[in-house]
Amino acid sequence: MLIVDDHPVLAQSTRSLFLSMQLADEIDVCHTAAHTIATLQGDADWFRIWLDIDVPGARGLSLIRKVHELGLARRAAVITAVENPDWQVEIKSMNFLGYVPKATGFEAFKHAVQHIVQGREYFEGLQQHRPPSRLTKRQVEILKLVARGHASKEVARQLKLTPGTVDNHVSAIVDALCAKGRTHAVALAIEYGYIPPEA
Repeated sequence: MLIVDDHPVLAQSTRSLFLSMQLADEIDVCHTAAHTIATLQGDADWFRIWLDIDVPGARGLSLIRKVHELGLARRAAVITAVENPDWQVEIKSMNFLGYVPKATGFEAFKHAVQHIVQGREYFEGLQQHRPPSRLTKRQVEILKLVARGHASKEVARQLKLTPGTVDNHVSAIVDALCAKGRTHAVALAIEYGYIPPEA
């Protein structure tokens, strides 16, 4: 098993609990997104992966999206202090096994973990919120250029579109992310992992 948590005491406490529950003989711990990705890209065949959302090197759901891209969602669950109903819905839609808030009581936490170890989904208390809209590849391309400070005319020139088409895309992006404008849409896109922070 692999536990991903940037807080060493919490990571070791979780590891000790899992060992006492006899869930696995070997449990490794990663503290950063980069270390996690490198570990997951290695040769090990992970039975279960327990991910915290807010670790160094991750923004929003960026680490979650990477684990999904690696094809490991059905082996992974989220254990986090971040209680974001929209993120829960999105994580469930990516076929992860569960979303367990760290504030869950001890017995409920153990129940959730056992449920997930058995390969069953656990999204207790999941509200039926509107999932965040998916952005198209073209919208992400446009957002990356907007994030670099390009105006609609410059974006249109680089992507061989009309400025009106770019403005329509930007408007759709703002609506999809429930943003207040272009700048807010860029910030949300970075937070949700659609574009890298360096954009």
